[in-house]
Amino acid sequence: MAPSSLVPGSTDWFVRASSAYPLGPLKFSPAKKGGLVLTFQHQSFNGLGSNELPWRTGSLCLDTPARVLGRRAFDIEPYQPEKRLRWHVLRALRWLEAASCGELALADDPFELAEFPLDQTFLLSVAFSESHESFLKWKETSQRVGIAELYDFDAKWNTYVVKSFHALDGRRLFMPEWGPSITNSSTAISRGYWWRLKGPPVIDPWQAPTSWGELRTASRTQGIDLDELLRQAFRSRKTKDNVGRVGLIGFPVPARIGEAPDRMHWQALRLPELATSDGQVHGFRSGSNSAWQHNREVVLRDEAVTKWAKSENWYADQLQTRGVLPLTVTAKKCLFLGAGALGSSLAELLVRAGLLRMLLVDEDRLEAGNLVRHTLDLRDLNEFKAEAVAKRLNLLSPSARIEGLNSSFPPDGISDKNRIAACDLVIDCTGDDEVLYHLSTLEWANKTLFFSVSFGLRAHRLFCFAARAVRFPNESFRELLTPWLARDVEEHAGEEIPREGIGCWHPVFPARADDVWMMASVATKQLERFAGSALERSELVVFEQCRDEDGSFAGIRRASVQVGDE
Repeated sequence: MAPSSLVPGSTDWFVRASSAYPLGPLKFSPAKKGGLVLTFQHQSFNGLGSNELPWRTGSLCLDTPARVLGRRAFDIEPYQPEKRLRWHVLRALRWLEAASCGELALADDPFELAEFPLDQTFLLSVAFSESHESFLKWKETSQRVGIAELYDFDAKWNTYVVKSFHALDGRRLFMPEWGPSITNSSTAISRGYWWRLKGPPVIDPWQAPTSWGELRTASRTQGIDLDELLRQAFRSRKTKDNVGRVGLIGFPVPARIGEAPDRMHWQALRLPELATSDGQVHGFRSGSNSAWQHNREVVLRDEAVTKWAKSENWYADQLQTRGVLPLTVTAKKCLFLGAGALGSSLAELLVRAGLLRMLLVDEDRLEAGNLVRHTLDLRDLNEFKAEAVAKRLNLLSPSARIEGLNSSFPPDGISDKNRIAACDLVIDCTGDDEVLYHLSTLEWANKTLFFSVSFGLRAHRLFCFAARAVRFPNESFRELLTPWLARDVEEHAGEEIPREGIGCWHPVFPARADDVWMMASVATKQLERFAGSALERSELVVFEQCRDEDGSFAGIRRASVQVGDE
């Protein structure tokens, strides 16, 4: 391998294998003596680490992306003892060759941040919300320094969530759209400083700054005087201003190498205790300039360590990469009728899959008997289901805006009717003919997707009805569903409906939680199908559980697809 200014011709390495080898991780780390001292792309931060170990911390990234899946069958990496080590060694040699000629990061590769080594003496994390749309707003402002307001989200783990960004004169520049799980989480608001760079702060080839001097150097390569930004921020700072010790350094990042940046990233750090302009600093005369001199020469001197903190982008598209429904569902505001066993389960699946705006309507309260198959728990007994389920759903995403309406349907209030009219997706999980009759009397301004989901007895069948119309087509619904309900009654003739409590006045619908949740999953898939189709006529799709001869569960099959006459 040809040496370069960054990679010498010969380097020493430590290879660490798991005691379960050939299973477990294989780590290639530079030796402290004779090893690489710089940090490159596809390498963890290459610090000195523990004094007791002869290797540095900069392990190479040699695994394939498929390794995260946990199944060897998905990966091309061999796991035979005689082959696995050789496979890694060859990849390490190719890594060194690419590092030597500057080809570790190729165009169209996913962009990766340099690893910012976290301060382990005081764990701190900050969540922010940045998208392509918010990036366009940032491009319109020339401000590079200001004050950030932060929600004190979790005191136990020192977690903060950015509430808003302000200029130094107090003007609000940007305010993320959080759901009530964030905005109602705490009345305590902290304040910190933010600075904005033109790109990621790195020391060549790809090392995050570890000191204020290195951070100054990284900023200077972008034509930015970090000290001037710091001076502006601290110049008029007074004790009463209550600006805390959270700092945010923002910079634009692309999705892929070679592409234009498309969103902001905010890297958090814990600021040291800074002198204020109205305080007396020992060895310095009072006044804003002397406070700055103290901060620059003592607290933020070049050798002072930057105490990086964990940063996460909590914008919805960043949190949903593990799995999300298409925009034909998630872009809607949903009117959701029924917060019972099926309704609570289906609503939770939809919110977890990205449907984040929902008006949930139900007049019932949670009873102890509901707990066997409901998503709520003992803490919610006697609470209105709609309100309690909405509260739970809002906790599933920082962007969720789920509202609970404790009312029968349709509600009487004008404002509630207006909220209903603003929805452009209607999901019914009530299994109630009266609710559907009332739904059919309302008219939407535009064609809306109506999706009604209900069970047969014991949840052995699932009925999924859909129509795209300005009114719910109740006659078509009844015409398609009634024969199936009659079949249900015939098949279960003579069976006694289970009862709750004492007496004949407490019959309950028979179905186990596993049946309810399984069918709710099927309904989610069916909603996705309907939302992505033209759906010229109303349609009923029936699914049913299949049983082996011994009565054991054998799967779910689609039993019928029927369309209406309209």
